[in-house]
Amino acid sequence: KQQSQLKPNKKQETMSDQEKAITELQARILALEESKSFAATQSEVQKVQMEMLTKLRAIREAIVNENKSGGGGNVSSAEMKALQKENTALKAKNTKYEYRMKHLVKSVEELS
Repeated sequence: KQQSQLKPNKKQETMSDQEKAITELQARILALEESKSFAATQSEVQKVQMEMLTKLRAIREAIVNENKSGGGGNVSSAEMKALQKENTALKAKNTKYEYRMKHLVKSVEELS
């Protein structure tokens, strides 16, 4: 009688085996569902990345085309010297006008 008490009966063994099998199947189902969700999320991320890549390529192409067409970077040295000379002359005129305006304002204030 003592031996029969120590050994679980076959019915108990099959129930615990079945429970283990059910638990294992549930874990597998959960893993499959998560991988399916991950695959869907991953495809959405890849879609957004491809859209961004397309936009970045368009921007890069626009910048390259602007540089090729002379978007301000292709000024000859002669033109640059002429522009610098004109800039210096305009600064000198501006200084003269500021001096004159300062004295005109001072004269008007003295008259008032």
